[in-house]
This record gives sequence, structure tokens and C-alpha cells, in this order.
Amino acid sequence: MLEEVLLEGLKPSIVEMVNDYLSENGMALRKVQVIVNDIVKHEISGLFHKDFEKVLKLVNNDIPTMLVGPAGSGKNVCIKQVADALGLNMYYTNNVSNEFKITGFVDAGGVYHETEFYKAFKNGGLFFLDEIDSSDPSALIILNSAISNGYVTFPHEKVERHSNFRCVAAANTWGNGIDFQYVGRNALDGASLDRFVSISFDYDESLEKALYPNQNLLDFVWEARKITFENQIRHIFSTRTIKYAYEMEEAGFELDTIIQSVIVKEMNADDINIILGKMDINRYDNPYVDKLYDMVDTIRY
Repeated sequence: MLEEVLLEGLKPSIVEMVNDYLSENGMALRKVQVIVNDIVKHEISGLFHKDFEKVLKLVNNDIPTMLVGPAGSGKNVCIKQVADALGLNMYYTNNVSNEFKITGFVDAGGVYHETEFYKAFKNGGLFFLDEIDSSDPSALIILNSAISNGYVTFPHEKVERHSNFRCVAAANTWGNGIDFQYVGRNALDGASLDRFVSISFDYDESLEKALYPNQNLLDFVWEARKITFENQIRHIFSTRTIKYAYEMEEAGFELDTIIQSVIVKEMNADDINIILGKMDINRYDNPYVDKLYDMVDTIRY
């Protein structure tokens, strides 16, 4: 299937995506070509999250973007793919606890210690601030100013924004502070939230199915994920959960080890019983469900 995605505004423009279907549910292995002046500048192939094109278009058009979604949903992978598609180096920082993680500092010997933000802002590249909602809100003032004003006064020099500088952030919450799942998150200042377009970035079940084709595992995790959310149980059944369980099963680990080490971890018996009681899967039709029934009485957390 051939699709055209036309991106108006800044070059490079994405003009062609070729889809080769891999699975019966239509999950596509796509070839993404970035074309500038009729010349292919960059090309990547692979499996992409359902919101990849949306994020790619925003970043290509220089719109600061914040991906908001649960842990292990593929935000980091998607942002790296966007950087690769646009031919940009990705500069990664995990939360900002103080302003020096943005500006850098000059040491006692007069040597400037540069940051990932400095390199991206001065030389061009995609600056990725992960877990922005774990950052110190006051430390983000420098980033806010850089996005709005187009220049930053670093400790050793004033720098004008490079034309190929892009800024993307990722968060587990919408910036309003803690919730039942993510209790270590900060409320972000309204000025910071105003700088970004916020995009909901949830788990992509089609992508999970294409990457980890074990239907029993998928059915179990998808159902458990829905129940934990609906009942506000503090536990995460992420794409990463599926990945680790799939890889362990492929490596020959027993189901009880996989369930204990990856699936339930720190969950208590009461929460597990809630999941089992609401699960719309016959225990004898799914080895993960059946094994968890057998194990639950031994779990005492």
C-alpha cells in the first residue's frame, strides 16, 4: 500500500511512505523517505508506533512537542525514530533537577562543561527531555525562554538558536502533579506547559502484536492492563512487560518464573485476585491465567 504524507512548512518534507504488511492485523513495516529538493536525504525502515507520523510532522514543522503516556509505551523509541527520519542527532537528558543540566557550568579552572541541550541548541539536533514531569519546575525556566526567545545566555557565551534545533519532551502525566500511578511526579508551571503541544501517547496493541507474536501472553497482559486502569491498581503492564516476558519464554524460562519476575513483581495477593476475578479469559484457555491462579496463594506481599 502506498501512502503520501505531505508536510507543509519547513524542509525536509516527508513525501513518501511505502507500507509492506507483515501481519494479519495489518501492522506495517514502513519505509520512510525524507526528500529534499527531489533528492532522498534520509531513509529508515521498521515498525512504527501508530502516532509516529503525528510526532514526525510536529517535529518537522518545529513545533515543541510533549508526549504524554504511560511508562513503557515506546515514547523514547518513537522520538529516536523521528530524529533518524529527519537526519538529526538526538541529545538526551533525563529530567532537569537544576538549571545547570540545561545551561552547563564553568568550573574553577575556567573550563565550560557543556550539556546535551547546549550541543543541540548551538549545533542543531533534536533535544529530548525525558520525564519532564520529574523535573524541578523552576529549573525549566531556561528551557522556556530558549523556546520562546530563540537565544540563551550560557555561562560562557550567548548562543542564537540553530535553525535545525528541535525540542521534544516526554512525560507520564499531564503536568498536574502526582496521580494514583505516578506518585513521584511534579506539577509543571503553566508557562512550561504552554510551550509544548501535548500529545497523548498510549500503548499500541498492533505494534505489540507485530513485535511479540505470542497471543496467550498478549491476551493476558491486555486484559490485565485494562483491569488495573479501571480499578486504579498501582501496577504497570507495559509494552516493556510484554517484551521481557516474551524474551524470557523464548529463552526457555518457566511460566512461574516469568510471572513472578516480570508480570506481578511487587503486586499483593488482593490486587492479583481483583485482576483474576474480573478477567474475561477462561483460565484453562490461557496458560498465563492458569499459572497465576495456581501461584496467587503463595504471594504474600
